Amino acid sequence: APSHDIASLIVQAYGLTDRERQITELCAQGLSTKEIAATLHLSPHTVQDHLKAIFDKTGTRSRAELVGKIFLDNYAPRFRELTASTIPA
Repeated sequence: APSHDIASLIVQAYGLTDRERQITELCAQGLSTKEIAATLHLSPHTVQDHLKAIFDKTGTRSRAELVGKIFLDNYAPRFRELTASTIPA
């Protein structure tokens, strides 16, 4: 599935708002709070508030844990399937 379809499923699975999804994506790209705020035209305080809500909804406590959880829960299984299908029996 295309990455935007996967992103939609992640949003639905965790109940993230569109803004929370945007912030999650920017976190995954490694942007700082200040960079996310500038990109989305928000205050850093507002970004932090959104991050708290994202952490609550996803059951994580840090950006690294958030990105790891999204990868492990949603992308790693696909990589395992790909690897399994390309390795000769």
